[in-house]
Amino acid sequence: MTQHPHDKRVLEIDFRRPSKFVREQVRRIEHAHRGYCRSASSRLAAELRTDFELHLAGTEQLPYGTVMADMIPAAAFLTTLGLEPAGTQALLVLDLPMVTRIVERMLGGGDLPFNEAEPREGLTDVEIAVGRRALGSLLEPLSTTWQDLADLRLEMRSTSVSTLTVQIVPPSEPTLVIHIDCTVDGITSPMRLVMPYRSVSAVLDRLEFSDFGPQQADAESTVAVERALTDIDVQLRAEVGAVDLPLESVLQLRVGDVVRLRRPAEEGVTVFAGDVPVYRASPGRNRNRRAIRIESREGRPE
Repeated sequence: MTQHPHDKRVLEIDFRRPSKFVREQVRRIEHAHRGYCRSASSRLAAELRTDFELHLAGTEQLPYGTVMADMIPAAAFLTTLGLEPAGTQALLVLDLPMVTRIVERMLGGGDLPFNEAEPREGLTDVEIAVGRRALGSLLEPLSTTWQDLADLRLEMRSTSVSTLTVQIVPPSEPTLVIHIDCTVDGITSPMRLVMPYRSVSAVLDRLEFSDFGPQQADAESTVAVERALTDIDVQLRAEVGAVDLPLESVLQLRVGDVVRLRRPAEEGVTVFAGDVPVYRASPGRNRNRRAIRIESREGRPE
């Protein structure tokens, strides 16, 4: 059967997965949250005194109602976040067993086995207070990430253990879910940042510029940076050569022993700025002091 040239092709659209966030925006959000995972991991590991790691697992777009009904477990710790100055809201969700484990660690425990098969139905008032403090340690670097990304400040508003009491946007609202794997004591549990489209729509245009386009240099800033750099002290040293020796050989060295440096004498010495080789030079003496004469830049003759 021959298709008429004017026949329209049918385009399938899955309305269950709305795509309000374009790929460039999602790519920049993912890149920023990889950096967040590194900084937050170091901070929480120090506070909990145990291995703690966050890893970006991916992103997906779904209606808010689908996220809350199909993705958030019954035993969850939900934190409502205020996005300022936009005046909107988002959610940070952790599984309740993971929050319980973090609380135990912050209270000095954590040696008991991690049991996800028997989750507790709730938290005591003390545990909720400690849990909010732990979330503050997760939230502070997250807020810094969004300030750098879109000039948004994230603030903790309220916490809940029931999805029924958290309704920040209509169920049909397109929502970006940022999945982050949270690992503590060898157990991994998901953490989700639920970001409705209307919560960040006013600032999304800041995420659409390309990172690879030409940029105009600010002449005044360039001069200021150069002046600041020229005042920095850098250690300058001259190295005749280097060789790797086993510790046993080093301990057996005696006065008068000869160590071959595997570098021809005519190549002179290498001048290092810090740990970076920058020049080749000839060794000598200036009056009664040792000195070197610069012969060429490292890697290319003058």
